[in-house]
Amino acid sequence: MLIGSLFLGKVHEVNGQWIETKFVVIGIPLFPTSSMLVTRSAWRSRNGFNIPLNHQSIIAGYARMFSVIIAFIAFIFFFSERDSTALLIGAIGLALWLYFYFVFGSADTAEAEERKKMGDLTGLYIKPEWLGYDDAYRIYDRLEKKYRAEFGGADWLNDLQQNEIAPAKLPLLYALSRFNYSLGATECNKKLFEKADSLYL
Repeated sequence: MLIGSLFLGKVHEVNGQWIETKFVVIGIPLFPTSSMLVTRSAWRSRNGFNIPLNHQSIIAGYARMFSVIIAFIAFIFFFSERDSTALLIGAIGLALWLYFYFVFGSADTAEAEERKKMGDLTGLYIKPEWLGYDDAYRIYDRLEKKYRAEFGGADWLNDLQQNEIAPAKLPLLYALSRFNYSLGATECNKKLFEKADSLYL
């Protein structure tokens, strides 16, 4: 019997990065303790960013584990007793496991495209709002310093409001405006991001 902690509920995977939740386990998952945006993994260890408990990951963790347990027990009972009800329950359990493993929590096309844009720039295939404020701000600050270094001390906010913008600036303007909107979800910041998003195709 497994006693300890275990990462379960892998969801929103794009380019080898995903959200997962650590559960306290005594044979079965009892309760979640933390969620993580995983950027690298090894056997029973994860690297990445701690994030607030992710409800979709928690649901996936419980549903995948319990559906496969139910299916396993039901099929054993069917093969030993030839009970048609057990076969039906096993089939339903297996179908639920397949749904929660392969469909539930998958990144849709729009999310995957957005995260690939961000990943190409930062190496992190993330949505900034998944991060805590401090982690998001550190990345934003690093991007802002990079922008100033690459473009002669230019101010990205001022550049993004111009009618003509050099194509070389668009990738960083996209990332900066996206993190800026995540850090301060105002209508003004939203419009800045929408402009950068429309230009950076």
